Amino acid sequence: MDKITALLFGCVLFTCSALGAGMTCSVCGMPVAESAKNHLMLQSESATKAPMHVCALSCLKKVVKHDSSYKKIEVADFNHPEKLLPGDKAFFLLKSTKIKSDIGENVMPPYFGAFATEDEAKTAQAKYGEGLIVQGVENAIK
Repeated sequence: MDKITALLFGCVLFTCSALGAGMTCSVCGMPVAESAKNHLMLQSESATKAPMHVCALSCLKKVVKHDSSYKKIEVADFNHPEKLLPGDKAFFLLKSTKIKSDIGENVMPPYFGAFATEDEAKTAQAKYGEGLIVQGVENAIK
């Protein structure tokens, strides 16, 4: 029995290490890399609730609709995805299908990019030739 348990534990450990340190969307289960350009993180006012990681605005909208305890929302900076921006201050480029090519393959619509400044969002809008710029995550999920 001990050899079988050790073998199963080893398989699980190997599988987890092969997957890396990525996480999954708390809503739909899709993989979300910490450096993904579409990564959003929600933090609750409650100390007992762990942060939630979501992969898309559509998943974020579901969380906000059903759980009002998540007040702090941060979003990956499109130009520096390893950095998170305050969701209420970020500028979002929405309604741009061409931005998907720079976000990656495993992305659910609506496609978006979040930027630290309005000028960065306008530069991206000019690059992709389309899209709507709004400020704040509340406006992005309307």
